[in-house]
Amino acid sequence: MEDTRGWTLAEHRAEDGLSLMRIKRLERDFDFRAYPERLNLIWAYQDDRSVGTASPDELQAMQRFEDRVCERIEAAGHSVLAIVFTEPDHREYVFLSRDVNAFVGVLNAMPQEAHPYPIEIDHESDPNGEFYRSFAEAIGL
Repeated sequence: MEDTRGWTLAEHRAEDGLSLMRIKRLERDFDFRAYPERLNLIWAYQDDRSVGTASPDELQAMQRFEDRVCERIEAAGHSVLAIVFTEPDHREYVFLSRDVNAFVGVLNAMPQEAHPYPIEIDHESDPNGEFYRSFAEAIGL
């Protein structure tokens, strides 16, 4: 099933650089309790410059990673990518999930590229969607 929900983009310029947020416009009646777990996948840029930015190759790798993960989780139906933060030194993918073990299983089963993805995973229970709602409300969604 194709995901027909759109995305909203917000940006913030600070001393350390430009921060972008891409947030999925979830249906008004989205059932956060059905996706009670939040998984934050953090990709720290591998660039050695003092002001962290991703190289063009790394930007392409992050896009391939997002496409590959989303293709698999959407087919499985247990998780949804809700927010993507692009910060001066990292990118953070925020997934809402029904099943943490199934999500991690998708990541572990996904064929790796030449180099392992430089990701770290944080997990929090958020059955009311407070994390998502705080950012959505801040930009008027």
